[in-house]
Amino acid sequence: FAAPLGTRERLSTLAAIVLTVGGTTLLGLVMMVRTHDFRWLVLSLPFLIMLLIASRFAPSGYRLAPDGVHVERKVGPKVLPYRDIRAVDREPRSVKGITFGGSNGLFGRFGRFWNPRLGLYRLFLSNTSSVVWLSTSEGWVAVSPDRPEEFAAGVQARLGDRTRST
Repeated sequence: FAAPLGTRERLSTLAAIVLTVGGTTLLGLVMMVRTHDFRWLVLSLPFLIMLLIASRFAPSGYRLAPDGVHVERKVGPKVLPYRDIRAVDREPRSVKGITFGGSNGLFGRFGRFWNPRLGLYRLFLSNTSSVVWLSTSEGWVAVSPDRPEEFAAGVQARLGDRTRST
């Protein structure tokens, strides 16, 4: 159920990288030439490190495994156990909110967020066009598989199996 970034998301990601790292590198070079202080060359280093860390936590796919929904990431999967999932739906909800440690557009939308309608929620989105919402014991979680209807039906089938076996 991998959901690649769309063209718009890829372009905005590329623009953010070029502007952030390229802009601070250029500024560092200009300041180094003006002041003759070579320490200015590392001006872009903190931004580059932040970008590398963010790219490692970005969702790259989604998998329905026996133990739960796996959000695939370069740092390792985030597992949402079926026992914690109460319901699944495709209702449109706003993914906009205040970010509490995450990315709000660069490499996708992921991390913890808050807004008045949903309260505290988590996003693992590679795009915003195919969002599937999971109601969990810890609040709302959104994922964006490439085949959202099939994914939601698969989660619902697992939830149904779980409730029948208990």
